Amino acid sequence: MPPRLFGRRADQPRRPLGLSLHRRPGCARGAVPQLSRSYGILSWPQAIWNPESAEELTMSTALTDVSLTDVRCFSGEQHAQLSKMTLLVGENSVGKTTFLGCLHALGRLAGLEDLDDRINWFDRAPFSMGSFDTVARSGSTSFRVSVGLAGGPFNQLAIQFADGAEGCPKEIGLELQLSDSHPEERPTLSIVRESSESHTERWRFEGPGFRFRLNQSDVSDVQFTTWLSRTIRYGQLPFDGDVTKFRKRVRPATNEDLVAFGKFVNFFRHDFRAPETPLRITPVSLRGWDPQRLYISNPFGGAGEHLNLDVINETGRELGLFNGIDVRQVGPNAFEVLVDVSGSRHNLTDVGYGVTSLLPFIEAFATAPTNCLFLLQQPEVHVHPSAQAKLVKMMAKSDRAFVIETHSDHVIAWLRILVKEQHLAPSDVGIIYFESLPDDPSATRLHQISLDGRANLRGQPPTYRQFFSRETARLLGLPT
Repeated sequence: MPPRLFGRRADQPRRPLGLSLHRRPGCARGAVPQLSRSYGILSWPQAIWNPESAEELTMSTALTDVSLTDVRCFSGEQHAQLSKMTLLVGENSVGKTTFLGCLHALGRLAGLEDLDDRINWFDRAPFSMGSFDTVARSGSTSFRVSVGLAGGPFNQLAIQFADGAEGCPKEIGLELQLSDSHPEERPTLSIVRESSESHTERWRFEGPGFRFRLNQSDVSDVQFTTWLSRTIRYGQLPFDGDVTKFRKRVRPATNEDLVAFGKFVNFFRHDFRAPETPLRITPVSLRGWDPQRLYISNPFGGAGEHLNLDVINETGRELGLFNGIDVRQVGPNAFEVLVDVSGSRHNLTDVGYGVTSLLPFIEAFATAPTNCLFLLQQPEVHVHPSAQAKLVKMMAKSDRAFVIETHSDHVIAWLRILVKEQHLAPSDVGIIYFESLPDDPSATRLHQISLDGRANLRGQPPTYRQFFSRETARLLGLPT
């Protein structure tokens, strides 16, 4: 029998991670959602779906790959595949944090859930990238990002951005490929902003059997993704989806226009489904907790959330960082965090930086739902190699996915060990190497490095680990 991979056999496919989609009978198309909060995630009781398919359907969406075109240091298109454990490696200032920031933004946009034009999704902590001018590559008038998805209603989402109001990136082109059992039959929707001879903005729609234009004023004045998330998601179509209203408002409307509009309406009513819940993406800041001797409020939340400490303590013990953490109120607005290390309790300020640096991740990991994607920056900082090994093993055996920026040889080595010992499948681990181009130091090329069954690296370029190889050669007195 094949070996087990932390709860699954090596011959079993890995369950997709990221987004859950539930389709239930009796859901009326376009009904108003009910908001519920679980782990800080907004969940929706339904999405637009085909009422002819009334079976129970539970799906999870995984981010499978990402492409960045003319984003900061990424000149032209750079593409990377994602795995359960994806490591981002390379020298400083080669785009690793930019990569994480784009994933953060794409995950939010791909969920098509309650989007807001007032928010620049590329400028959110902890990967704040600023305005269009600081996101787009120098000299570029636009940039493009795309993400591949599996297991949900979409197979791919690609968006082209230009400079918008107050420097916020403006969507000027969107392409959405719907999932289908037959890849050659996957319907694709594209929306493009155009200017007419009268300088009126128009939206050009292309989809299965239709291609036509509408004045922007007849559709929406928001971003494409916002329109899909706030209007189309709930069945609100231009002209109420009524061909008679379309004919009266759009003149002259040819028979070809009427047929195209009818197919447009049918596409959104019967083929298009918005994700029911947002992608569960949890970014964790590089900065750890700010250790204070006293806090003015409970840093772990209110009294109702105090029980989360049980799970946090279990995680801390598994990592060998501490036996337990407790919060003691010592005054009206004074809370002390006590850490049990080696049987003695100490104030948080009196223990090592390893505890405070990992606390944001431990707290998020302990409370996040399953099928969540974590975006991490150097979780190994201030952590001993033995704790790094335990951290890698804990992440690997969890039902979550991770994209990790790292400068640690121990993180890479322990993932290779887990593959070699058949606790992880080779496909569960991917390394993306960020190489600064020698002829253009401002440009970065991505290299996809994989592992074979013996944990040997495959696909690494000559420059990968060049510094370490030369360092070892010098220690051994060999020529470099």
